[in-house]
Amino acid sequence: MKPNTLSSVATRQSQPRQRQRRGQHGVSLIVSLVLLVVVTLLALGSMRGVVMQARMSGTTHDRNLSFQAAEAALREGERRAVVTLSTAFPAGGCVAGLCATPPLADAPRWLDAAFAGWTAAVVQAPADAPPPETIVEDMGTGPQWLGCDQKSTPLPNCLTPRYRVTSRSTADGRASVTVQSQVAAP
Repeated sequence: MKPNTLSSVATRQSQPRQRQRRGQHGVSLIVSLVLLVVVTLLALGSMRGVVMQARMSGTTHDRNLSFQAAEAALREGERRAVVTLSTAFPAGGCVAGLCATPPLADAPRWLDAAFAGWTAAVVQAPADAPPPETIVEDMGTGPQWLGCDQKSTPLPNCLTPRYRVTSRSTADGRASVTVQSQVAAP
């Protein structure tokens, strides 16, 4: 009898263990699926961030190209302002990128979308940059140093011609950059 008793006890103990194992298989599947969804969401969020960084990098590169082109055109306009005689500037309006002194009541030319007095710059700008344009505005004369124009007999080199040089590099769908400087002719 004793051997039968031991076998029945062993059979009873093995049955609950089998039931517990069967119930754990379903739970581990659900936990695995939840973890898979969480990892997928994290990966999608990271990809979205990478795409945004790539766009920002492309925009920054495009702006840098436009800035380099506009600055090269600005330097060309400054050289042009210094070597051009003040008599070459028109009495009114703009001709070939040389503009008369702007009236104080008018809006700045570079802010006017309808302004057509820009001249294409002939500079070596980056190949992928939008083409730069420039204008040189006659701003009258100004003192070379503080107070020289307030003396009863100003020195001959006291007043010199002043110019405002504006250049831009712009194209549809691209970064638009406008730079400006003031130039005193020697």
